Amino acid sequence: MKAGRWLKRGIYILLLAGVVSLAGILALLNRGMVELDLAFAEVSLSKPLAFTVAFGLGWLFGLLCAGGAVLKRRAAGRKSRQDAKGTAPAET
Repeated sequence: MKAGRWLKRGIYILLLAGVVSLAGILALLNRGMVELDLAFAEVSLSKPLAFTVAFGLGWLFGLLCAGGAVLKRRAAGRKSRQDAKGTAPAET
């Protein structure tokens, strides 16, 4: 393996270790519970679990929004290239 790959992998491992360490510290400092009263159920979660779930759901929502924007932009680029060629897009 080249030195650049080792360095990149090392940085990723250190970053992951830092995130896991921060999550552990958060879990130790916030041992309380959070009560959520939803429309259909009442849920009691630990604070670190609630934070992790909220972070994960936010990440997924952001990923879906970014994916939608990328797909829309690719479709617009494809349409403009076809318009530049003077051909209509194939309908399926």
